[in-house]
Amino acid sequence: MKNLDKFIDELKDNLGDNLLSVIAFGSQANVEDAKNNLNLMIVTNQLTAENLYAISKPVQKWVKDKNPIPVIMNRDEWYSSFDVYAVEYADIKENYRLIYGEDLVPSICINKYFLRLQCEAELKNLLLKYKNSFLMNIKSDREMKKVLDNVIKTLLIIFRSVLRLHDSAVPYRAVDIIEFTSNYLSFNKIVMSKLARVKYENEDYTKQELIFIEAELLKDIQSMLKQVDAMHF
Repeated sequence: MKNLDKFIDELKDNLGDNLLSVIAFGSQANVEDAKNNLNLMIVTNQLTAENLYAISKPVQKWVKDKNPIPVIMNRDEWYSSFDVYAVEYADIKENYRLIYGEDLVPSICINKYFLRLQCEAELKNLLLKYKNSFLMNIKSDREMKKVLDNVIKTLLIIFRSVLRLHDSAVPYRAVDIIEFTSNYLSFNKIVMSKLARVKYENEDYTKQELIFIEAELLKDIQSMLKQVDAMHF
């Protein structure tokens, strides 16, 4: 990936020995010829305002090439964040590629207590956002479809964490994640699978499906929040 190689060279030029590690994570992490949409974690030994200024132009070019803005932290932040970012670190641990420097991923330790707690927090945030979106966009099918895309994207992140809480395998396909998670959480599988197929398999909603899903999803998120709150690990 030419753009990636150039970006890493610019990071090394600007940070020198202060650059500790660069890690690719997410769905594109192990796609060698990925053109864009590559999530990167950049870890430094120290991180100052001067460091951020120094790499701001390479980062801006990287984002201009349709990549997400990298996550940048220093070594201390990396090791002190396993609790508050348990969901994200669990995803990184399962699917990553070392791009440069020290492989920090084997050091990740996920405590199930914090993983469950973050799942609950993410569901509460999702419920709040969904209610607000419902209020603001209910008369626009196009806007509600965007909302539903974001809902299933967030739910799949939570579902993967629920599977890890139960020491279950985490499949790749969205519909399979939903099927596996239904063994541990009660929700409307028809609705969830439809959301996933629209988001990832180019299906669409009928008007009646959209009206039904809008209401059913509110009940499902409320119910799943109670279920996750009741889990103990």
